[in-house]
Amino acid sequence: MFTAQGEGGGGSPPIATEWSVEARGGGVCLVRVVNSLFASTDDWDNQLESTGLGWPGFFRTLRIYLTHFRGQRSAIMQFVAPVAGTEAEAWETLTAALRLKGLSVGQRWTAPAGVPALSGVAEYVSQSPYDAVLRLDKPGPGVAALGAYNFGGQSMVALNFYHYGDQAAGTVARETPLWQAWMQERFLMPTELSKSE
Repeated sequence: MFTAQGEGGGGSPPIATEWSVEARGGGVCLVRVVNSLFASTDDWDNQLESTGLGWPGFFRTLRIYLTHFRGQRSAIMQFVAPVAGTEAEAWETLTAALRLKGLSVGQRWTAPAGVPALSGVAEYVSQSPYDAVLRLDKPGPGVAALGAYNFGGQSMVALNFYHYGDQAAGTVARETPLWQAWMQERFLMPTELSKSE
């Protein structure tokens, strides 16, 4: 068992998380995660609920890692950006830019021109919540977990890249500035949107 306490997002009270891993037969284990929010009122219940909604995506990534990349080194790139409009509009913006619309589980996919090198197979695609998980072969072996969500009334897009293998750290070092530039070009802050109009 492992426990940790951290600050909640948006000024919420601290959130404690407890992870337990229970061995099962056949080389399988059961992972449980429990979140606890320490508040004197129920004003923060939605914060705790939204924290719980994020876990399935991490478990999908863990399952892909254990199935295809077990024991390999890893390095992570994460990008989050606010988007003007609704959560659905944020997802539409992201999927249009990456040409993910209509992608089905098991389908191969390659990012269009103008996007840093990215290709692989769709492992999970959902419109509720707005999520996609891709097992990557370019720019190297890994996983891309993409989504759109609402955080405190602000629509956000998130791109999480998990790179695996001995070259993972080098891939992250090389690709991070490319993705930062791509994100800044497409996902301007709402205040910046109004300045450019």
